Amino acid sequence: MNVDSAASPATWPTDHGYVAKATPRPGNGWLVNVHAFDPDAPDHTRLVGATEAPTLERLEERAWDFVHQIDDSSEVRIVAAPDVGDDLMTRVIGAWKAMADAKEAEAAAARQVREVVRELRTLGLSLADIAFLTHVSRGRVSQLLI
Repeated sequence: MNVDSAASPATWPTDHGYVAKATPRPGNGWLVNVHAFDPDAPDHTRLVGATEAPTLERLEERAWDFVHQIDDSSEVRIVAAPDVGDDLMTRVIGAWKAMADAKEAEAAAARQVREVVRELRTLGLSLADIAFLTHVSRGRVSQLLI
């Protein structure tokens, strides 16, 4: 797959650029409509065909397979994405960000607990007292002191 991650789709040559939009099929899988740039079309896209993908994980692969059947140029560029509506996709992306933020906050909390445990130990507190103050088990306190 020739993917140039540094180049924005807006800068791709239009004669070999494709957009694959996947919509859920009733029951199972995805219908993938493949569009090409068409300057004469009202929305500048033309449907060139359709394929299917069993899962979103296979969407890009199926889009590439389809496009290579109709365009064998080395300049082919494809954007493949699910089409679940702008509002829902915005919420999906918001959920990704919330998960990333939560992981970052968890890592920061773990660093802070490690620092506090070490400081409490330098004051001579017992493992039981440190565990009580930090709300972690004595076993975890021992691990954090290693």
